[in-house]
Amino acid sequence: MKKTPLILALLIILSTFSGCIHISDNQNNHESTDSDSDGVPDDEDVFPYDPNEQNDSDDDGVGDNSDAFPLDPAASVDSDNDTFPDAWNPDRTQNDSTSIPPLELDEFPDDPTEWKDTDGDGVGDNSDIDPTVDLAINITLKAFEVIEAVDPFSGIWPRAQIYFEIYMNNRMEVRVDDHGHVWRVWLNDKQEINQVFKYNIDDHKDNRYTDIEIIMYDDDVFGRDIVDISNTGNENTLRLQYDAEDDPLSEKTQGKQGILWYEITSSKVEYNKTYSWRFGNKNWDLYLDIPSKTYTEYRNSDVNRNPQSFGSAAMASFVTSGEPVIVDLTNKLQLLVENEGYDRVTMVNFVLRFTQYLKYSEDNASVGPNEYWRYPVETLVDETGDCEDTSVLFASIMEGMGYDAVLLLYVIEKNDNLMGHLAVGMHVDDCNGDFVSKGGRRYYYCETTTRGYEIGITPKDYKDKTPTSIIQVQ
Repeated sequence: MKKTPLILALLIILSTFSGCIHISDNQNNHESTDSDSDGVPDDEDVFPYDPNEQNDSDDDGVGDNSDAFPLDPAASVDSDNDTFPDAWNPDRTQNDSTSIPPLELDEFPDDPTEWKDTDGDGVGDNSDIDPTVDLAINITLKAFEVIEAVDPFSGIWPRAQIYFEIYMNNRMEVRVDDHGHVWRVWLNDKQEINQVFKYNIDDHKDNRYTDIEIIMYDDDVFGRDIVDISNTGNENTLRLQYDAEDDPLSEKTQGKQGILWYEITSSKVEYNKTYSWRFGNKNWDLYLDIPSKTYTEYRNSDVNRNPQSFGSAAMASFVTSGEPVIVDLTNKLQLLVENEGYDRVTMVNFVLRFTQYLKYSEDNASVGPNEYWRYPVETLVDETGDCEDTSVLFASIMEGMGYDAVLLLYVIEKNDNLMGHLAVGMHVDDCNGDFVSKGGRRYYYCETTTRGYEIGITPKDYKDKTPTSIIQVQ
C-alpha cells in the first residue's frame, strides 16, 4: 500500500520530463520556409522567390549564377564570354570596378575574339592590319602622255582630250581632270597632274587587298574612247590589286596609246575638323587636320586621368603648348585675326570664345569614368569636354601665343557636396576684372565652359571664392 503513492509520483515526474523532451524535439526539427523550393531557407536566400539564385556576392542586385562578374559590382553581363562586360550596371562606371586591373567595356559584345577598337575604325584590334590607325590608300596620278592617236584624222589634229576615272573594288569613286575640264594635250607631250585621291579601306586582315582600276579616256567630238595604258596586252585599263601591308608602289604603266605615272601608298586617315564660333559680331571658321596616330597616342596614354590626386605637376602636365597640333592651331588662330588689329586682351577673349563653343559634357557621359582629364588633342577631336578639358586646351593655346597662364583649381561646397572646378588665370597688362595673385603677378580669371564670359569675369559660384591651388604650367 505504501508503494502506490511513490509509483504515481515517479510516473508524474517521468511524464513531465518526457513532455519537455518532446517539446524540445519539436523545436529543433521545425523547418524554415523555402518559398522557391531551391533547398535554401528564405532567411538565408538572397533571392527567396527565384529557384535559380541564392547569393549576390558583390551586392549588385544580380545573382551569382547569372552574374558574369559575381565579385565585381560594376558589371554583370558578358554575352560572348570573353571576360569583358557588355555594359556597366545601372549607376556604375569603371571607377566602381573592384577587379585588378579594372574591367573594360567590350566594344564587340557579340564577338568573343574582339573587345577593343583602338583606332575607332570599326575593326577589332586582333583583326586590324594596324590597330593604332585607321588606314587609307593614297593614289597619286603624277603625269601622263599620249603616244598614239586614239581618233581618226590624227595627222590633221594630233591632239587628245584626256581625263581619268578611278574604280575601287569595282565601284567608280572619282573622276580626275583639269578642274572640271579635260586636259588638251599634243601627242608625245608629257602632262603633269600630281592629283591625290584618298580611299579609306577596310582595315581587317582578311580584306587587306583592294582592287584598283584606273581608266584613261579621250573625250572629244568623235566620242569617248578608252586610251590603252595597260602593259598586260589583254586589256587597255590599269588593273592591280594593292596589299595594304606592302611597300608603296611608284610605277609607270605603258600601253599602246598612253603612259601613266602613278604612286600608291598606305596612309593614315586623319581627323579633318572644322570649328565654328562667333566673336565680335562675326562668324569664324577654322580647319584643322589632326593625325589619327597623334590622337590615339594621347587617348591610349597610361597617365592617371585623375591628376589632382597627384598634385600640381601632374595637372600642369596636361598643358601641351608644344604639341605640333596645338602649334598649328595657335598659328591658324593668329592668322585669322592678323588684320583685325586686336590688342592682347581682345585676343584672349577671341581664343576664349573659340574654346567656349566646344560642347560641354560631363566625363561619365562622354567617356565613362566620373573623372577623366583629356589632353588638348583629345578635346579637339572629341569636340567636347568639361571644365578641366577646355581649361588645359585654352591654357595650351595661350602659352603657345606667349602669354603667361596658370590653372585655377577650386573646391567648393554646393548642395552639401564638394565640387571641383578648373579655370584659367591669364596675366595680361591693361586688363580689368577679377584676378588672383601669384609671384607678384595678377592672373585674371578666364571661364572656358560657358559662352559670354570674358577675361576678368567670374561666375557667381566662384566669385568670392579663393582657389584651392594656383598651378603654374611652365
